[in-house]
Amino acid sequence: MRTTPEDDNAMARAAVDLRTQRDHFHRRTAQFAEVGFDRLGAPQFIIDQASGLGGPVLDVGTGTGITARALAGRGYDVVTVDSSAEDQEVAAFLTEDPALARRITYHAGDAAQVPFADGHFGGAVAIDVLHHLEDGAAVLREVIRVVKPGGLVVLADFSPEGFTMVSRVHAAEGRVHPEGPVTMDWARGFLSAVGAEECPSADGHLHRVSVFHAPDTPGVSRAYAGMSRGQLLSALDVFAKHWLAHDGCWFLAAEERYGQAGAIELDTESWRRFAAAEAQRIMGAFGITPHGGLDALARALTYRMYSFINPYRMERSPDGTVLRFFMESCRVQDTRRRKGLPDFPCRPVGQVEFETFARTVDPRIETSCLHCPPDPDASGHCGWEFRCARPQ
Repeated sequence: MRTTPEDDNAMARAAVDLRTQRDHFHRRTAQFAEVGFDRLGAPQFIIDQASGLGGPVLDVGTGTGITARALAGRGYDVVTVDSSAEDQEVAAFLTEDPALARRITYHAGDAAQVPFADGHFGGAVAIDVLHHLEDGAAVLREVIRVVKPGGLVVLADFSPEGFTMVSRVHAAEGRVHPEGPVTMDWARGFLSAVGAEECPSADGHLHRVSVFHAPDTPGVSRAYAGMSRGQLLSALDVFAKHWLAHDGCWFLAAEERYGQAGAIELDTESWRRFAAAEAQRIMGAFGITPHGGLDALARALTYRMYSFINPYRMERSPDGTVLRFFMESCRVQDTRRRKGLPDFPCRPVGQVEFETFARTVDPRIETSCLHCPPDPDASGHCGWEFRCARPQ
């Protein structure tokens, strides 16, 4: 294949630029050494904390390739991901040892969406990456997804002294070193919350280090992953009651400040937003198809938190065009009656709540109230009727 003089010039410029980047890398490494930071030794120390790290290894944030080369030097096959293809080109140029280069694969793209199957990697490493992220949750969820259960996830970022050192080096060049919202403490809390188990590790080389075992069930806390069906139902019962208690505490606080009418107005707007979000999440979680008519609504209603803590029944008209939902007991109203208090006038809130929920499932559905406090025939409970505006 012949090249034009323009092609030759472009290739020559690219080679010069890569050599310039290599010279800058070595100068920066020397600068760090002068202020007491071993730039090449830090990843080695951090990887030492991950006893039992399996391969292949996902390296999150290629940078100049220091971590990828450190891993490859220990015999790991490495896939390194970075949003900057230019940085990866420099990293590949700096990897002069052919034996290391053969072990490293570069993927330019978003670390929150890597093209690998669940459990593809034996482990993952993210060094000096967290403070560059805007959405740490998306990236860490993806890391957990692609690391096999029990595989090690290694996080490391600068300690306060390390950030001071890096900032000082950048300031000497008239630059500011970025520090985003994602911190080591936040990342540790996030991984623990999704079920990852933290292992003993040591800090050093101006870095904080944390090592985790990826969870067997990603996204589920270890406390719940091993529960029996009965224990999970008990936990759901607790959550439902806490949810209802919080709703009541919120209303009481609003009522104390704005009076009952003002609190009901706020409650109505709150439920308008929540009912839509609740319906959307239920549909997504349980595979309920949008625009599914009354059949879809009947399924969705059974998964509501209220339906778990309040006894209910549903009935359909013989021709299937009408769905009626009856809350046969209401914890809120029953508690008020035990205390000798009048029923809470929840009809305006309920109208918005059930109407919004139903129309989120299917915009064709129309909602009407059969009875609801303060109606004299409500007896502390509510009933709702749903019809589809057009034939299903």
